[in-house]
Amino acid sequence: MKIPYGLNNFKDVITESYLYIDKTAYIAALEQEGKFNILLRPRRFGKSLFLSTLWHYYDVRHKDQFEQLFSGLAIGEAPTPLRNSYQVLFMEFSGIRDNDTATILEDFLFEIRKRLRIFLEDYQYPQEDNNFSLLYCWYRQL
Repeated sequence: MKIPYGLNNFKDVITESYLYIDKTAYIAALEQEGKFNILLRPRRFGKSLFLSTLWHYYDVRHKDQFEQLFSGLAIGEAPTPLRNSYQVLFMEFSGIRDNDTATILEDFLFEIRKRLRIFLEDYQYPQEDNNFSLLYCWYRQL
């Protein structure tokens, strides 16, 4: 059995047969608790992996992979009505270097730019649409 030390991508953990402690039962509880949730856990306690799990569960881009990723897990046996129903802008800040303030800002803006580009391209938002022109303008300024 492979231990997923340092891995924070849910899809990789599942598809590459790493040991996975099923915490997906918490997804339904999170939906019932309210709009704002805070995950407070020490380092290396799986926060990023759990957020990746939520991304794969809620994002419409992963709808065709639901059975492959969630079969045999608690939420796969009893999915909520909200599964794969959102366009998720997933941000991952765990790789930000903390050398100095300038480096933190540089890495932070790079991550936002990268994830925003992926989001806009994956969902094929038209650049000429007035509703998204401000978003594209902001993206280019980062």
